[in-house]
Amino acid sequence: MVLAVRLEKREQSRLAFFSKKRHMNKSQAAKELMKKGYLMYQLDEYKAGNISLGALAETLDLSMLEILNHVATYNAHPHVPKDYLVEAAAMAKKLFES
Repeated sequence: MVLAVRLEKREQSRLAFFSKKRHMNKSQAAKELMKKGYLMYQLDEYKAGNISLGALAETLDLSMLEILNHVATYNAHPHVPKDYLVEAAAMAKKLFES
C-alpha cells in the first residue's frame, strides 16, 4: 500500500532528523515512527483499562513476555484502586491462614 501524506515543515524536519539519526530513508523512518506510535497508543489503552493484557499481546502480535517487558519499560501499569488492593490482601490472608 502506498500512502501519501502532507507534512508540516516541523514534521518534515523531525522525520528528516529521525531518518538521518537512524541511518534509514524517510519511508523506513515513517514506518518505524508509526509502529512505535501504535505501540504507545495501545499501551495507553491498556493503562486506562480499556483493553486486557491478553488483548494487548494479541493486537500487537507479541508474546506475553514481550508485552510485560513493554509495560514495565514504559510504566504502563493500569491504576488499581486502593480498596481493591485492601480486599485482595484480606482475601490472600484468608487463603494462607487455611
